[in-house]
Amino acid sequence: MTPEAASEAFTPGRSVLACVDTSLDSTRVLVHADAMARAFRIPLTLLGVIGPAPETNGLPDPVDWAIRRHEARSTLERLAASTWLTTVPDLALLEGVPGDEICRAARLQKAALVVMGTHCLCRHSSLSANVRKVLERGEGRVLLVPLPDSSNEAPNYQSILVPLDGSCWSESALPTAQRLAQATGAELVLVHVTTPPDLTSALLFEPEDIDLRQRFVKRDQCIARDYLQRLGDELIDQGLKVRTLALLGVDARSGLDDAMRDDAFDLVVLSAWGHGRTHISDLPYGNVVAYLAGHSPVPVLVTWPAHLQQITSDVGPGSSPSAGPAFE
Repeated sequence: MTPEAASEAFTPGRSVLACVDTSLDSTRVLVHADAMARAFRIPLTLLGVIGPAPETNGLPDPVDWAIRRHEARSTLERLAASTWLTTVPDLALLEGVPGDEICRAARLQKAALVVMGTHCLCRHSSLSANVRKVLERGEGRVLLVPLPDSSNEAPNYQSILVPLDGSCWSESALPTAQRLAQATGAELVLVHVTTPPDLTSALLFEPEDIDLRQRFVKRDQCIARDYLQRLGDELIDQGLKVRTLALLGVDARSGLDDAMRDDAFDLVVLSAWGHGRTHISDLPYGNVVAYLAGHSPVPVLVTWPAHLQQITSDVGPGSSPSAGPAFE
């Protein structure tokens, strides 16, 4: 994959859309949005959404509406005036259901990246309904910033974790990860989690069953190491710093948990789909994304492969998406 192909992951003229509200958490969302806009050299837009007013017995109070609008506008202007911003952002203030309006703004602006806090306009769950709605949109790229954290210290992306499972879908996140590494000098850590096969039986397992299972795991790990080495060598040839991790876990989620607990990563970049897309094609993202979105201690950048049908027909699972037009 050439640097030119990687840069096509972000079309010139598109913007980073930072979703902010009146909470202090918006500062943390903004510092990551600013860092992304700087890394990809594209404009930054601050988006605020005035949600529906609390239900009342009568008509909406115009005074209350005016106050809320003034607060939202003041918040956007205050954030835009932050001295640590490296670019002058555009401002957008919309009214309506936040999740719907964020999706609409992303579509109309053809946003290259939407940046949100995991508790965007909601603090009663590990992942807000607004974030879920944007993820269910199933297109583009979304950066989820774990909150609360009101620090305005610029993020330092020095180690980027890229989960891979051997499928063309998981590899479609590589152009975005590669572009970030080129812009920030970060090390890419390619990780593959091998999971032992289930032995489903009502009978007791014989020694040869256990031995077969162990031999399968050993072979699978050898294949995973060779697979990661091949991808890593291609990226190293392009001047990037790359490290590979072939792990064994009960499942992919627990394996990634172990990786993040044992090592210090600044960002996770992964595709919305892995090889499970072969069996479940009606969901916008897989269970690994669903888990990391609500549990990762570091920001998670989710990408959706474009031209999925052409990827499927041109390059089968296990092939690199660079062989086909993985991004618009």
